[in-house]
Amino acid sequence: MMRDIMLVIHLIGLVMGLGTSFAHAFLGKAISKLSPEEANKFHNQTKGLSLMGGIGILLLFVSGIYLIIPFWPAIFQLPLLVVKLVLFVILIVLIMMINLRAKRNMEAGIEKSSRSIDLMGKAALLIGVTIVLLAVSVFH
Repeated sequence: MMRDIMLVIHLIGLVMGLGTSFAHAFLGKAISKLSPEEANKFHNQTKGLSLMGGIGILLLFVSGIYLIIPFWPAIFQLPLLVVKLVLFVILIVLIMMINLRAKRNMEAGIEKSSRSIDLMGKAALLIGVTIVLLAVSVFH
């Protein structure tokens, strides 16, 4: 019963976290076509989206700890699971770097997102999709 609840929480976190990456990818295209003033205004209105992604990652982390416990004794016999966990850690670091860079840009008054943020966002999306593919492969 508790495992099912945690699995539901994990999937909700996945939808929130990965959905945010997809949304940012599509919104980035739309924002790039706006004037700097419009882009800044639009970007400010989508800050809640980043909060949703952070909550999703937190849900993934908390529920993931619970869900991984039965696999822990045999973790090294499941190399794809180890790769999935390492990619999750990389994803967390990447998201922290994106947030830090975005905060610095806002403090400096830079209206458009920098190329490095865009590249890190694309990498985060790719890593997120890879994590999902590995999870399906490991737990199939």
